[in-house]
Amino acid sequence: MTPQISIFLRNFSSEIQEVNSLLVSAYVFINKLQVNNNTLIKELLIREEDSAQYKNLLRFIAIIRKTFTDFLLEDLIELFEFVISPAEKEVNGAVYTPERIRRYIVEATLGNFRNDQLENLKIADISCGCGGFFISVIEYIHHRIDVSLEQLFSNLYGVDIESYSIERTKILLSLFAIQNGEDIRTININLYNANSLNFNWNSIQGFEENGGFDVIVGNPPYVSSSKISEENKKYLQCWSVSSTGKADMYIPFFQIGIECLNARGILGYITVSNFYRSVNGRAFRIYMSEHQYSLKMIDFGAEQVFKNRSTYTCICLIKKQRGDIEYCQAKSNELDIIDNYRFTNILYTNLSNKRGWLLQNSNIIENIKKIESIGTPLGKLFEIRNGFATLKNDVFILNVIKEDEFYYYTKNKLGDVYKIEKDICRNAIKPNTLKSENEINDKIEKLLFPYRKNGDLIEIIPEDYLRSTYPEAYKYLVSNKSILSKRDKGTRNYSEWFAFGRSQAINIKGYKLLFPYFADYPHFVFSGDQDLLFYNGYAILANNKYELLVIQRILRSKVFWYYIKHTSKPYGSEYFALAKNYVKRFGVVNLSPCQKEYLLSLTNQHDIDIFLQDLYNLCL
Repeated sequence: MTPQISIFLRNFSSEIQEVNSLLVSAYVFINKLQVNNNTLIKELLIREEDSAQYKNLLRFIAIIRKTFTDFLLEDLIELFEFVISPAEKEVNGAVYTPERIRRYIVEATLGNFRNDQLENLKIADISCGCGGFFISVIEYIHHRIDVSLEQLFSNLYGVDIESYSIERTKILLSLFAIQNGEDIRTININLYNANSLNFNWNSIQGFEENGGFDVIVGNPPYVSSSKISEENKKYLQCWSVSSTGKADMYIPFFQIGIECLNARGILGYITVSNFYRSVNGRAFRIYMSEHQYSLKMIDFGAEQVFKNRSTYTCICLIKKQRGDIEYCQAKSNELDIIDNYRFTNILYTNLSNKRGWLLQNSNIIENIKKIESIGTPLGKLFEIRNGFATLKNDVFILNVIKEDEFYYYTKNKLGDVYKIEKDICRNAIKPNTLKSENEINDKIEKLLFPYRKNGDLIEIIPEDYLRSTYPEAYKYLVSNKSILSKRDKGTRNYSEWFAFGRSQAINIKGYKLLFPYFADYPHFVFSGDQDLLFYNGYAILANNKYELLVIQRILRSKVFWYYIKHTSKPYGSEYFALAKNYVKRFGVVNLSPCQKEYLLSLTNQHDIDIFLQDLYNLCL
């Protein structure tokens, strides 16, 4: 998408009908299509007598011609997805699916059927968006058999929550038909403007008689739990696969799709990949294991398949028959050359639904088992803690511009300067920014800490005491009272209005190994400041400095990073998650006092790695 097109469309109109008219008219004009019969397309066309609209159309056509050598139907699909507002995309999870992905899924599903079966297959997309998958479906079938598009359209079934998506699906299929010599007055396709989460599938004519759909393809909506509407949260509860963790919207679409297939049916999705390891995917893993449906999975790892979306995706092909899991990792540009030998065959009975599926080859799985079975799990040896959460760090983390004996001076975003009593402040650090011990002193920050000790506990300072004892800090907090009141969308009752958003990690004491939420290398940074607080990251805590330095050597090793790369969630550019759930099962090898001394004496990382690989009996 060029900036010129983006700017033009953003400034053009927010009216769906006007946008549809512009895009369709430009497509028909540039491709010199003759539209004689199709009512829908004829009504959308901008005529020369529509002077103002026609001028805009000519301007847009000029931009299109500068951008595209040929203005293809695929370009129109992408434009239809682009003009959906960011707010609607966030709520409904709409995203453009690249053609190569759609083509692979269509070939992988429809390729299971003979030519004489294709004409009558009932094919569905239960979150159809603007109909991109349907275009890929009819292109594929039309290439294999000689059959009218009108006949094919009658066997397509689409559901989408947005009415404009239904309309655009009709538009795209109409244009495809016109381009292929079938200027049908009205296309006959089974489209439903409905919510798939509570749709009555038996209301579809022929659905029960066919035992369900033969094929379901699509890209289920990805909407994180925090963005799901209250109505949809209720609907999610109707699906067993949504019963663990904070369900994302895409997860129940697996169950809906599978249960809408007939006995010979097959499902093909491009979807978020973390279901096979995450807590919110646990119920779905149980569901799949109980039924042992045949699952073929291509995991794209850290590759960002969708433009402008930080999601980690995979292709899932599920047959409604018993089978195993076939798994491989690949790049999306390798889809056409993936051979069967790339896939690892895995039995459901060899997988853990609770902790997540290990889907690598047998050597990797064996190594992971070795690591986890040796010694003692990290989570049992040490306390692993998340940092504090104020829910408004730009208020509590001070932007210190100077200090004197008694005060820190901080400047807010408006440029106002306040002084804060030093006695109400604590040192804090952000592990996500740390890579070595040498950086600690430079990255220490000052935290306004409205708490006090009461025995072994930490309690919020009463407001009257805060006002009288720390008047400058109180004045500063009052100036931010309105901002603080909006935390948790203003729904939570705090013990005091100036309390932190969460009470976690405000009473942490001890030596620490600080580490980030995700990393491209195991940066475990030791801090000897037992009172240091931290946020945006984790810490391994211990009262014994020596033992913490020993474990630091192990966690910075090739053994640990191998374990993380094969068990954790990937991020872009070879980054991997280091959340507690991913590190706590790492087996810490039992070391004798002599071995500990020897490990600490080593200065070369290669030597450390070789020593530990021998202890873990690994060849990496």
